[in-house]
Order: sequence, then C-alpha cells, then structure tokens
Amino acid sequence: MRRVLLLAAAMVVVGSSAFAGIVNGDFSAGEASWIRWAAPWSAGNNWAITNNGPTPPEATASLNAGGQGSFGWYQVYECPVGWVSTVNGFWSGNIGSAGWAEIMLFSVAPGTPAATIVNKIDTGAAADIAFKKDSWGLNPPTQWGWQAAGMSPMPGGNGGIITSQGWVVVAIKLGSVSGQPVSLSVDNITSCCVPEPASILALSMGLGAMLIRRRK
Repeated sequence: MRRVLLLAAAMVVVGSSAFAGIVNGDFSAGEASWIRWAAPWSAGNNWAITNNGPTPPEATASLNAGGQGSFGWYQVYECPVGWVSTVNGFWSGNIGSAGWAEIMLFSVAPGTPAATIVNKIDTGAAADIAFKKDSWGLNPPTQWGWQAAGMSPMPGGNGGIITSQGWVVVAIKLGSVSGQPVSLSVDNITSCCVPEPASILALSMGLGAMLIRRRK
C-alpha cells in the first residue's frame, strides 16, 4: 500500500510541476500556434489541413511535380532551463526517390530570432532531429501508412528527448530534390516539459519520507 501511495504522490508532483507544452498538436484548430517555414530554395511547396487520416484533421505538407524544397511547420514554447522536453506523434507520407521527412526537437535561449530558429531547422543537425525517414535507406519504406514517428529514430539524434535552454522548438520537415510529387502528413503531435529526473526523484523521496513519518 505504501508503494502505491508513493507512486501516486510522485505522479501528482510530476503532473503539477509540468509546464504547458505544444498547443494544437492535433490540428483541430487548423494551423493555429504553428508557424510555416521554408528553405529559400523551395518552390512548389504547399501547406494544408486535410481530413484523410484516421483521426482528422491533420497537417499535410506536399510538393508539386517539378517542385523541390525543404519546408514545413514549427512551434516554440517555454520550458524552464534544465527541464526535460519530449516529443511524439504520428505520420504518414511518400517521399519519393530523393526526399526526407523529419520531426525535430531542439532548444534555444529565450529571445532567439525566428530567422535563427528557421536556419537551425533547415540545416538539420543530427542532434536536433528526433525522428527521420529518407530515400537513401534510413528507416524504409519511403511510402508508409499512419504509424508512430518513434518507429523511425534518427541515428545520432536525440530520440525525442532534450534538456531545455529556455525555449523548446518542435519542427515538422518535408524535403525533396527529385521533382516528384511528395507529401507528409502529421497528427497528434505531443510535446511536454517536466522537471529533470533527479528533481522528480528528490521530490518523490521527500514525499516518501513524509508518509513514513506520518505512519510512525
């Protein structure tokens, strides 16, 4: 019984300590809270809210035939320095013979200019990528139905968990240089901000000590 009480108390602590994370991750409010971005060389790219998935609506990025580019959406939210942020979600797509799809998670200092954030998204350092598929053998196939994005981890990436510097960025990216029509749909994107594990453990131990004292 004591273990149950301790676990319940710890869960309450974590829940009450968590910061609000991503907003409108299910796209029920359209593109609200999401910001469109595109690399300067992009052409023929489209952003849309569609109703083709299992839990519509969803966000769909696509490139017209003959187009090429790297683009998508991103969202920034506050998370205290040193806290932990995670990301998960579902996606489906077709990236053709020379394309890529990514869900990115990284942190920047508060006040970082939008242009700097977009450049980090466009550059796409491995450590800033949570999940990725590409046409050169990474997490095949290149055309896939709805699945958890976590099934496609980025080698050398962050696995969908980072330590915050104050602002957290979640980004969706579709890219291609093939000239083929390609697309990426995403839905139910979740990202939250919680105290780092040592703090959670310390709080849990403190609660445990209180319960033991009361029992005595």
